[in-house]
Amino acid sequence: MAIQASKPNSRVFLLLGIVLAALAFGGVLFALRQSGGGASLDIVVTKGNIPAGTAVTADMVTSASVPTTAVPADAYTAASSVVGKTTTVAVAQNTPLVPAFFSAPPLTAATTNSAGAPVSVSTQITKGFVALAIPTSSGMSPANGTLSAAQASTLGGEMVSVGYYIQPGDHIDILVNTGAPTVGTRFAFQDIPVLRVGTSSTAANSTPNVLIVEVARSQAALLTQLVTAPGHPFVVKYVLRPQSEWGKMAPDGSSYTPNYEPSKGPAVPTPGDTTTSPSDIESLFGH
Repeated sequence: MAIQASKPNSRVFLLLGIVLAALAFGGVLFALRQSGGGASLDIVVTKGNIPAGTAVTADMVTSASVPTTAVPADAYTAASSVVGKTTTVAVAQNTPLVPAFFSAPPLTAATTNSAGAPVSVSTQITKGFVALAIPTSSGMSPANGTLSAAQASTLGGEMVSVGYYIQPGDHIDILVNTGAPTVGTRFAFQDIPVLRVGTSSTAANSTPNVLIVEVARSQAALLTQLVTAPGHPFVVKYVLRPQSEWGKMAPDGSSYTPNYEPSKGPAVPTPGDTTTSPSDIESLFGH
């Protein structure tokens, strides 16, 4: 025998649920008004849990009205201020977002203060790391007997340093030519923060010839050998990496863990067209 559903009882429970939900919502509003004295502020909060090392997108955050007495002093108030930033720690759902959750912001581009004196970078160096200068160009030339003039022309500052678009606060990888016996190109150092970009010239609009970078103390001598000693391997390109692939800074700024990425990505597609030869041109336009 089939059992008939109890429709009246279902409606009663549904109505009771709606009433209880309304009462609960009203209670939350009352509590918020009481705790904030009626004053509130719209701040940016997370829609869901965000793992550490995640580049924040617009659909991960929302705006919430919070009593001013409960708002963190440095809370973000605009979603555009956090979109694109990378979390250094896991952030739970409905958490107000503050700068401490993200990678260190890009460093100032200023190299001198209002008096024209150089600005110190010592306070910006992470514990266990050091700052050193590397040239914007490869440093390899026909003079060392290794390269032809044509090869050396591709290793000037503009070609090596991303058209001089490297800026303070960027992170770079270094591509090197491996040399004999198997000549090739590969990534060497990766995820190197750039502290300053400068030039030895006092002329206006002069092109930069030095990058001040931050590396682990254990790697400083290796990088110095790479960029100053003629021979193999040698630097052929500095590569800008996206902020979403930067390493992780400790929440208190006391340490930094570089992020080494393996070579990956889609394979080069097989050309779908045929090769054009001189005979093809001759057959179309010759006499």
